[in-house]
Amino acid sequence: MSDPNQPQQPDPAQPGPPPGPPPPQPQYGQQPPQYGQPQYGAPQYPPPGQPPYGAPQYPQQPGYPPPGQPYGGPPPPAYPYASWWSRVGAYLLDRIVVPLPGYLLAGLGAFIAFKDARSVTTTYSGDYYYDSDSELTNVNGVGIAIMVAGILLALALLVWNMVFRQGNTGQTLGKKWLSISVVREADGRPLGPGMAFVRWLLLWILGDLCFLNFLWPLWDPRHRCWHDMLVTSVVIKGAVTAPQ
Repeated sequence: MSDPNQPQQPDPAQPGPPPGPPPPQPQYGQQPPQYGQPQYGAPQYPPPGQPPYGAPQYPQQPGYPPPGQPYGGPPPPAYPYASWWSRVGAYLLDRIVVPLPGYLLAGLGAFIAFKDARSVTTTYSGDYYYDSDSELTNVNGVGIAIMVAGILLALALLVWNMVFRQGNTGQTLGKKWLSISVVREADGRPLGPGMAFVRWLLLWILGDLCFLNFLWPLWDPRHRCWHDMLVTSVVIKGAVTAPQ
């Protein structure tokens, strides 16, 4: 009879539990794990703040905003927009006062050309018809030349003021007198002569088609007309301070 307090010895005649799978061996050239490193087969975790291992990585592509930034780029900067009254005043000064020397010269030429002119009417009549023809006589040719020169001078002053001066400095003479400027909305720089010409042309076309173009700054948050929206320009207070 055996002592119950004595540990029993395994019976060599009965089979024991099956052995477990051997631990994986390191491959050729691979160092065995050191103390404190994860064992073979143990789950590994990325450092804090890093995406999980195996997660797809998406590198930043050109043309796409960084994460958290809306598409279309950053919002346009906030400018001290010019008032509607200052824009109207500058428009009248640029359209009337700046080309005034050309208007005066053209008026003088018209006076010289037609002060002695007479309208002569010739009547033709017959048994079955009646006709008349009017002809302007005594027109002064020098006055006609002066009138044409005045028209060309007014046009040259308008082009210089609205295209070249405004395109290079952001200010026409009228805008300079009222301390306002037209700039690109994206960076606050002058439009350049090419875009200033397009803006001037759109101003004439849209203003003649619909007077509402001139009233639009009254309720637009950036005080823009339609021609400003088409060329992405704004009219601001003060002179242009951006580098040329």
